[in-house]
Amino acid sequence: MNKSTTHKLFNKEEVTVSLIRHLKSVNDYRSDQGKRFSLSYIICIVLLGFIKGKVSIESCVRFTTVRKRWFARWFDMDHGVPNATTISRALSVTKPQDIIKSVNRFMLHLEGVVIEAGLSLDGKTIRAISELKNECKHFLSLFSHTTCRILDQEGVYTKENEIPATPRLLSRHTLMGSMITGDALLTQTNITQAIKESGGDYLLMVKGNQSGLQDILKTTFKDPLAKTDCDIFHRYRKTRSIETTITITKDLDLQDLNDQGWEDIALVGKLERTGVRIHKGNPKHINETIYFITSRASLTSKEAYQFIRNHWHIENKLHWQKDITWKEDRQRSTTGNTPDILSYLRSLALSLIRQKYISVTRAIDTFTEQPSQYLNLLTQLSLV
Repeated sequence: MNKSTTHKLFNKEEVTVSLIRHLKSVNDYRSDQGKRFSLSYIICIVLLGFIKGKVSIESCVRFTTVRKRWFARWFDMDHGVPNATTISRALSVTKPQDIIKSVNRFMLHLEGVVIEAGLSLDGKTIRAISELKNECKHFLSLFSHTTCRILDQEGVYTKENEIPATPRLLSRHTLMGSMITGDALLTQTNITQAIKESGGDYLLMVKGNQSGLQDILKTTFKDPLAKTDCDIFHRYRKTRSIETTITITKDLDLQDLNDQGWEDIALVGKLERTGVRIHKGNPKHINETIYFITSRASLTSKEAYQFIRNHWHIENKLHWQKDITWKEDRQRSTTGNTPDILSYLRSLALSLIRQKYISVTRAIDTFTEQPSQYLNLLTQLSLV
């Protein structure tokens, strides 16, 4: 259940097309007048800079300038290196989905079809631009539990939230065999329908925003005659001791669920978590109960526990890592599509580094101490 399934379309030795080559297919909406640098070159300056640990367009430009000899292997350097303003303007009129589609085609060419066991849906706001109006500053990501790859990203625009953005993202994918997890905000009938239409299954939390559904689940688990499956899981660490009880049942009143628009629910579950967590030297006692729904009839309590735990990889291994490594919350680029594209390229850089290194921070330190390791990563992953 924790492993992704890969169907090879061809031998890896047969792959000769690099990511740089694929990025040449990204549509360029700039005016031809005065255009000196190719769009693929501009995108790669940022991506390769992020992989090296650079945190801004300006620092990526400085890195490229210092390493002109490297970049001359892969790009036409007749006009030198574009400045940060030129890069920002080029990205501002580029459609983020064009870049994402190009990268996904590259990954398909490189690895074939990969069926991810579990995928998280969650959003992140860039705090430095959160107070600005009429700007795209919140981004919804589709992230693999096991491979820690960013599969897609959707900008959440002014006067909307993640609820309408999620079906737009899901409509671009075939997710046959994957379990899609999300927090209570995404527990909406239109989102469950979109997940099923994509071919996937869902496991979503139920809280007060769906009070009618929550009441049904509470009543279900209070019924002493309901047939349930229950498992207890213990997690001990230096700073915490947590006991989690997962109870699931198929003994449902389907008519009540159908009346509320929940047509694909196969079973429901209850998570009870108790224990102690140490925060800044002070013990915090935990005693909470959360309900969840899923469309997968064969789901066991053990699998449910693992999916719920793995969902938070998107916070710890994506959002948090982007803030620590690339200081994303401090970035203030706001022009057009630039913030959306920069956020995606940070996620992509993280995903690529994790293919060869467990620790992103240590990998970047290694690239500084041993530049040959950086070049090795680019060639091993067929990026250049």
